[in-house]
Amino acid sequence: MPRWVKVTIATVLPLAAGALAWWMCAMVGVDPNAAGIVVSLVVLVPGTPLVIWAGQTEASPAQRPRPVPAAIGGIPREPRAFQPRPDLLARIEEVFREGGAAAVCALVGARGVGKTQVAAAYARDRADRGVPVAWLHAETVGQLTASLHLMGAELGLRSAADDSSAVVRKLRAWLEDRQESYLVVLDNADDPDVLAPFLPARGGARVLITTNDLAFERIAAPLPVTRFTAGEARRYLHDRVGAIGDEELIGELIDELDRLPLALSIAAAALVGPPRVGYAAYLTQVRSTPVEVLLDRPRGEPYPRGVGQAITLALDGVGPQARRLLGELAVFSTSGVSQEILGPEATGALAELGAVSLVAFSQDGSTVLVHRLVRRVVRDEAARDGALASLIEAAALRLVFVERIADEDTGRRLPTILAVDEHATALWEALKPLLDEDAARARAAARTLFKIRHATAEHLLYLNDGTRAIPVAQAVVEGREQVLGPDHPETLNATYTLAHAYEFAGQAVAAVDLFADLVARWSRIRGEGAAETLRAQAGLASALTTAGHADEAVGLLENVVAAQSRILGSDDPHLLGSRFFLAFALVEAGQPDRAAELFEALVADRAGLLGADHPEALVDEQRLAWAYHHAGRFEEAIAVYEHVQPRQERVIGADHPDTLITVHGLASAYEAVGRIAEALTRYEHAAHRLATVLGPDQPLTLSAARDLERARRLAAPG
Repeated sequence: MPRWVKVTIATVLPLAAGALAWWMCAMVGVDPNAAGIVVSLVVLVPGTPLVIWAGQTEASPAQRPRPVPAAIGGIPREPRAFQPRPDLLARIEEVFREGGAAAVCALVGARGVGKTQVAAAYARDRADRGVPVAWLHAETVGQLTASLHLMGAELGLRSAADDSSAVVRKLRAWLEDRQESYLVVLDNADDPDVLAPFLPARGGARVLITTNDLAFERIAAPLPVTRFTAGEARRYLHDRVGAIGDEELIGELIDELDRLPLALSIAAAALVGPPRVGYAAYLTQVRSTPVEVLLDRPRGEPYPRGVGQAITLALDGVGPQARRLLGELAVFSTSGVSQEILGPEATGALAELGAVSLVAFSQDGSTVLVHRLVRRVVRDEAARDGALASLIEAAALRLVFVERIADEDTGRRLPTILAVDEHATALWEALKPLLDEDAARARAAARTLFKIRHATAEHLLYLNDGTRAIPVAQAVVEGREQVLGPDHPETLNATYTLAHAYEFAGQAVAAVDLFADLVARWSRIRGEGAAETLRAQAGLASALTTAGHADEAVGLLENVVAAQSRILGSDDPHLLGSRFFLAFALVEAGQPDRAAELFEALVADRAGLLGADHPEALVDEQRLAWAYHHAGRFEEAIAVYEHVQPRQERVIGADHPDTLITVHGLASAYEAVGRIAEALTRYEHAAHRLATVLGPDQPLTLSAARDLERARRLAAPG
């Protein structure tokens, strides 16, 4: 409700009530002094809250606090025959109770003792009680960074321009300001120095860490987690396997497996079968499997005795397809692999691996998880056999579908695209040490990974998100330089993408420098008139326009378009792109009428080639409207914008940045013809949604926010 309406109501209603009270007092003959008191009360009692109400301003959609998600990240679901270990859960609660505000507890223990399952049981209990939970992966700096960025995004705190330190500061401040209960789990933490800046010093949040590093006692109350007790181990086998056999044999098997929950879970799966194996036979197998002979011992940290043996036995019991799949899972990111990436063809192998406890699943069943000890056993065995590069290549091939995601689906499938990039990053880190050992296979796998990450960067650029595209494109450039050399065409193509990422992120000077270097390199390799050189020149001109040198860009682009027209077909996408850049630069150079003519021709050509509702054809129409606006042809601009917006919403989605750019342009056109109320509504929508989709500090968001504030000032009375 407009504020002037509130003020009018808050003024008129109490006065009207006072006048009515005075008249009634006069009618019944009340003494004037008493009548004055009555009238004052009648005016003040309803008037005071009305004045307070009138002074309140309604929060805009962008200002309203985002509801806190009930869960961030995937809490592992309860495994079969789970032993709740209530004493540990009670001690966690005791640590949090005694620790006061912002208590931090670290579950510390060796690999395989079940720290993650204890933390998951506590997290599930908290979630059941209505406490929001964030489950974050902290095994590596990269995983922790990704988890913190996810948490920041889910809470509406992270902007696209935030680096890791900014995200940490915002999350810590949010946790310290929160008085209600909140649980953060940091699973498999490796470095206390990395976590320390994130841990809150006050507030209602509680932080639970799982780690095998005793150094965490410096920043958290340590709670040791050891192996199962003999009783817990026996109860687990009874619950999982069923009828108990020879108690002495069971005791020997429990001891042989060090009472480690992971080893016992794998052993139980083998005992259950099919085929079902007796305790005596399985114990004989365990004792005859010399894991120290089969597997190289990792430097500095041997496998817990018994776990490696149990894993090896389980591996021997699965078929070749399941074993191969487990090998691929072992080289993907440890945060888990979605069923979407693996595809329906992996269902049978996953069932086989799950039956022998070599894989687990997230609580909702959408993500496949592999314990880090299983991963290490499988990877070390593959490295010993010279098959690790082959496994990485096979895993990489599961990710190439990201190249086939259509433009119109990019926004909707962004979570999948980002997950693919996380896995590609993990695969590259695993592959780098093999470049000298298995050069041919490793180089082939590397080129596949670079194609995947390059496609990710291109998808981010299609969403106008240069900030997130920069580190991805930079990694591709550096990787290709290492594997292929700095002047390889694939390296130079990645450099082109990186330069555009700088431009989209508002770093136009860096983009100009990189494009200029690219022009020089292509000229030296291919020649000044080569298609690659001309494409780099068009990119340079686009960056010059962004940097405020539109006049220089126009001259360069006119030469590029003329040259490309001679050597390329009229439907070549690079020529169409250069024509787009030229029309854009003409608007910025103060020649909007000429730009409108070029955009009109481009709209017709692109629509004839790709269809009128192709995403690129719709952007051409959007920019035609923009040119009309700059030429003062406001009604024509409005008509085109209104025609484009619903089609973009249908094809690429209402929250796609290109759609929101159209909304922003339509608002500006409405403002130009005096339709201020309609302009204000669309400015608010564009600014709010761009901040949500891209972050508050992205150039498109900042532009919409500035226009919104100006429109609000215009609409303000007086």
